[in-house]
Formats: sequence, structure tokens, C-alpha cells
Amino acid sequence: MRNSATSAADSNRHSLRFTDMRKSSNMQHAQRIASIKEVLRGCFRRNRTSIKAVTVSLLSVVFISGFVTLLAFTITPPLISMVSQIIRSERSYIAIPPPFSEALYYFIFLNNSGAFWNPPKMIVWAPFVGLLVLGLDLVLNGIVLGAIAVWAGVTYGVMYPIVGLTPHGVLEIPAFILQFASIIIWQQVSIKAILTKLGGRGVDMQEFKQGIKDALIFAALSILLFALAAYIETYITPNLLEIVRR
Repeated sequence: MRNSATSAADSNRHSLRFTDMRKSSNMQHAQRIASIKEVLRGCFRRNRTSIKAVTVSLLSVVFISGFVTLLAFTITPPLISMVSQIIRSERSYIAIPPPFSEALYYFIFLNNSGAFWNPPKMIVWAPFVGLLVLGLDLVLNGIVLGAIAVWAGVTYGVMYPIVGLTPHGVLEIPAFILQFASIIIWQQVSIKAILTKLGGRGVDMQEFKQGIKDALIFAALSILLFALAAYIETYITPNLLEIVRR
């Protein structure tokens, strides 16, 4: 009886210890999540002006491009077939992998995230000159997105661009916004540091490091969103477009 009681007591102590360890682990996990949320909130709060500026600029260009394209198609209908021919000829020069393929996934993902790895596109990180390139890139992306959306709607029906762009676009557009914002933050802190040095003054390293940290956070978030958007565009959007075509 004594051995049985001792065994039961040991079992209870072990169970309590395991329960305490699990509670401690859950608390640590909750604290880490809370810490990450606080870091992200602080990052977005400090850089809300940059995010708003990029968002308004990109969406304005998309809207204006779409409006001008629709107006041009309405006034000059032959432009529709001309644009269709241009798009088909471009596809003959650019080898786009087939839908539902891993090759297409990496094609989309690497193309969208090129500012982080592709040397020609990485010029946007160069202080001063990179700002001009970034502005041009933002305008070109907005023009292409707006024009393609209107062309697809006119050619295949209104539902086609909605179904073809919305599922991955809800992630891809924020990814571009965060990507542009991360570059702008880097440009701000690097240009300020350069001008401060040239003026013979000391650089505020705390402010500089915080800016670099914020830029890296936005860059990481944009890469994550690009990865998810590329997956949707590769494996889900083609199925939805097939449904619309029927």
C-alpha cells in the first residue's frame, strides 16, 4: 500500500510538473507573439506617412491608367485588337511557364521580389538615384496594372479581371506597397546619414539603426506576401479563370 501511495504521489508530482512546464511554454509563446505584434505596430506607426504616400500614389496611377485606357478604347476601338496583338507578341518573346507549375511560381515570385535580389533592379537601393528609379518603377507598375485590367475586362468581360486579379492582388498590392515603403525608409535614413556626414556632424546611430530595422521588417513582410500571392496566382487563379471562361 505504501509503495502504491508513493507511486501515485510521484505520478501526481510528475503530472503537475508537466502541466506547469506546458503553462510556462504557452506563456512564453504568448509573450513572443505579443512582442512581435508590438514591434510591428511600432514599425507601422513610425512609417505610416510613407505607407500612405505609396498607397495613394500607386492606386492613383492605377486608376488614372485604367481610366485613360478605357477612354482610349472607347474612342478608338481598333486599339483593343492592337493591344491584344502586342500582348501576344510579347508572350512569344518572354517564355512564361505553364499554369500550375513550380516554374511559374518561381517566375512570378522572383519577378515581383526582384528589388531584393536582381542586380539591375537593386539600383532602387542606391541613395539619391534610387529614388528616381523607384518613382519610375511605381508609375510603370501602376500603368501596367490599370491598363491590363481594363484590357482584360473589355476583351473577356468584366468578371475576368476581377477573378483574375483580385485573389492574388489582395496580397500582391500590399506586398508592393511594403516593398516600396522599405526602400523609401532606407533612402530616408541613408540620405540623411550621408548629408549629416558631409555637413561635418555626427550621425544619430539610434535613429539610423531604427530606420534600417523598419526597412528590414517591411522587406520581410513583402517577401512573405509575394510568396503567398505567387502561390495563389499559380495554383488557384487559373482554375477560377477557367470557370469564368465557361
